[in-house]
Amino acid sequence: MRCNKLTAVTVAMAARPVRARLATSLAAIVAAVLAAGEACAFLDTGTLLTNSASATYAAGAPGSYQQSSISYSATAKILVANPAVFLWKDIDGPTCVTASAGGTIAFSICFSNGGANSAFNITVKDKLPNATWWISLANYSSWWIDLAGVGQTLTTYYSQSATTGVLYPVGAGQNMCPSATCPFLQWVVPALGVGRSGCVSFTVSVW
Repeated sequence: MRCNKLTAVTVAMAARPVRARLATSLAAIVAAVLAAGEACAFLDTGTLLTNSASATYAAGAPGSYQQSSISYSATAKILVANPAVFLWKDIDGPTCVTASAGGTIAFSICFSNGGANSAFNITVKDKLPNATWWISLANYSSWWIDLAGVGQTLTTYYSQSATTGVLYPVGAGQNMCPSATCPFLQWVVPALGVGRSGCVSFTVSVW
């Protein structure tokens, strides 16, 4: 594999405190994949890479006492700048630590790029808590700020598996797979610039 990709991505959980969290909920997973391709290793932001090349040629007739050797060199320097995607999950509304059967819970998953470069094709995944199901399409919302600073809407998908299976877009066939069978939600952020952020939210009902 050629090691010519200089941008890597760091994924971390934010230190920001959450308002409340259900013990049964699973932490969302974020996978950030750079459109530029794979990196061979994660170098720290600020690392300086130096690459030098040289060329030598001979002047004068071969074997002549007037023949001389002349060399030139050139140097290129590259500064490593990585994105750093942070993720946190909250429960919207009044602070609570319990939920009753028949009650509703509104979750929010937010993300931001606190690094020194843009991140691309960020995939955010979440599994609905056990013994819950989504209520209606109206209770889903998702947005992020693109590279130009304009707010955009993300498409919410759901599936039977976190890694494989058919992805069904919410709003275009929710009944094709009940939430009890397809509890995994997924969003893909095409690009997240430095200092940009976004959130996705959904509401579930407790059995």
